[in-house]
Amino acid sequence: MISFQKKTFLGFLIIPTFIFTVTSCNFSLKKASVVSPFQRIAVLEPEAKNKPDSSKIKDLLSFENILDVCRVPFTRVSIKEILKKKPLQYNIILVPNLSAEDLNSQELEFLRNEVKNGTGIITDSISPLTRALGLKFSEKAITVDKIYDSLYYRKTLYWPHSTNIFPIQDISGKASIIATDNNSGIPVIVSDTMGKGRYICFSGLLDPYTSKGYSRYPYLIELMDKFWGNIYKAERRCSEMYFDPGMYDTISSYDNLAREWRSQMIKRIYAGGWYYDDTEDVDYAQLIKACHENGILVYCWLEPPMISEKFWKAHPEWREKTATQRDAHVDWRLLMNLADSSCLNEVFKELKQCLNQYKWDGVNMAEMYFDPIFDGRQGPDNLTPMNSAVRNEFKNKEGFDPLQLFNTSSSHYYGKDSAGWKQYLKYRKELCNRLKFKYLNFLNGIAEQKKDFEFMLTVIDVSLTPDLSDYIGEDFKYNLELFKIFPITLQIEDPANCWGATPERYKQLGKYYSAFIKDHSRLVFDCNVVASHEAGFGGFPSEKPSGEEIRQIAYNMSIYGIRPAFYSADAFFSGDFKNINSTVARDVKIEILADSTLEITTPTCVSITAAGKDKKILLDNKEWRAFDQKKIIIIPGCHLLKITTENRDTSSLSITMISGDMLSAEFSGNRADFEYNENHSGCYVIVNHPPSEVYIDKKTSKPEILKCSNGEYSVKLPQGKHKVRLTQ
Repeated sequence: MISFQKKTFLGFLIIPTFIFTVTSCNFSLKKASVVSPFQRIAVLEPEAKNKPDSSKIKDLLSFENILDVCRVPFTRVSIKEILKKKPLQYNIILVPNLSAEDLNSQELEFLRNEVKNGTGIITDSISPLTRALGLKFSEKAITVDKIYDSLYYRKTLYWPHSTNIFPIQDISGKASIIATDNNSGIPVIVSDTMGKGRYICFSGLLDPYTSKGYSRYPYLIELMDKFWGNIYKAERRCSEMYFDPGMYDTISSYDNLAREWRSQMIKRIYAGGWYYDDTEDVDYAQLIKACHENGILVYCWLEPPMISEKFWKAHPEWREKTATQRDAHVDWRLLMNLADSSCLNEVFKELKQCLNQYKWDGVNMAEMYFDPIFDGRQGPDNLTPMNSAVRNEFKNKEGFDPLQLFNTSSSHYYGKDSAGWKQYLKYRKELCNRLKFKYLNFLNGIAEQKKDFEFMLTVIDVSLTPDLSDYIGEDFKYNLELFKIFPITLQIEDPANCWGATPERYKQLGKYYSAFIKDHSRLVFDCNVVASHEAGFGGFPSEKPSGEEIRQIAYNMSIYGIRPAFYSADAFFSGDFKNINSTVARDVKIEILADSTLEITTPTCVSITAAGKDKKILLDNKEWRAFDQKKIIIIPGCHLLKITTENRDTSSLSITMISGDMLSAEFSGNRADFEYNENHSGCYVIVNHPPSEVYIDKKTSKPEILKCSNGEYSVKLPQGKHKVRLTQ
């Protein structure tokens, strides 16, 4: 993110210039005049003749931060610098209102002519530039508190504050109306062509509130990509998604679902495991097979104390009780009394069968806590655990039945006996710890019997809201002890009362948990993409995170290199998968060289989209046959990528997808040699022809090979770092 510090000189605001450069590889090939194969973008800096309004400074920074979060290269320049350089060095110029206000007639005429010649302009609010572009605004202001996005979100976007704006009028019939005032239907964001070029204009400021660019319209990057293209540089296959089959009305084809996830570059799916005894509705075998054919890892997602609906119905004697002694159906979960050893033993018996019956790649034990997620004294109807076994154990230990905490005539009523209430909270937390240990000990036994199997514990974060620790019985210190005892990956879920907070909370979490867990491959952050922004709550326009907010979330997770997970796959807008993938690949640098060769520098394995996917491709002057569907896989390091005019030989063995990180590769005739790394589970590599021989670390191997429904072949490789040879 760009940090902005105001500096004053002789009473005027001086804003530092940011220029993004690309570190070159040690190749001797001469650079061409074109800096990037992507759009050459400038953000026009203001003349700063007068002290600007703070809202316009935030607006200016919003334009820059939107680009910087996903590392879209741009240069901050003054209009005078642009006028000096002929021909124009940029094909898209972002002109925030603060920069547009002081342009003189010569400068305005220059920009107008450049648009006619093919340059793109993006600007906001009324200014001399909008008049130069021929835009007319109504003399009568309208009050806008929400807009309707007709291009991307296709829903209402709520503004943090009602604002009077002057809407654009007399729009041409060929103009694209991007968004309208929700109440009147009057256009407030439009795009139109002028000669060979195009402009986008916002009737009001893009974001006068946050400097992050998401408070009014969070889809500027999407607009740029739609109208000019080539904005996204690279993508990284690393997102992990929760999947609850019950959230779908019907699943007509697991194959289609898995292919869709593959195209969205999802790496792992956590599939709700509470349908294990309901095979009519969910076919885990087909789901896992379809995902493995598409290179996607599938974990069994458990939600104790919930087991399954059938288990709940079959065993009323083991149902958890609340403080009002009703059966504990709290929110969506049907809670069981795991403190009853008979119940727990039966649960383990059934889960063992489920975990051994199917080819899971891992297990995720999530959200083992006690309800409610607020102070239980305010909601005894949801307060757990209050079953007879728990009450008897607590009474034997502390001398009174915990139900007395809610009896107003009792001396132990929580309003009279604060020490008794604290004793119950302490006992509750200790019980939760005991149950976690028993569950993890059981799952560890399963994991030890399986190969290439990740073992995960998902817990609710209590660092941001410490009171939550007592509310739900979550003990972070004990979770760290479990992390030391068992070979688990720890996933941190931000609590519901933080879902409406700003994306920077993930940077805060990253700093906090990095102090305890050094191996970040064993640390995951979970973001709940749910309708947590009702009517623009928290300054976000969409009801659930999307567009710029999703990019900001992915960015803040990536600062400390934490694995990103999201609930859930069905909740996302289609374009937001690319927003995650491209943001986590923001450190990739690309230049185009003299003969249309791309120079690519990347610290991780990524995929890039380039024209000519059907052509023969050379990487560092050697034939390259590693693809991710329509994208090209690029291994870590600094490389030269050239797309030739020859057609690609599809009869030769090619890699068409890999779930792990490819570290190196060479292709020769009917052979593919490569090295990969996958820390905690198996690795799926998909090829276009069946391999007749497989060598792993120079030893003959017989891995599982699936023939995919689309004619490809999925090869399951072992966990860890390995060198592989596939022969056609």
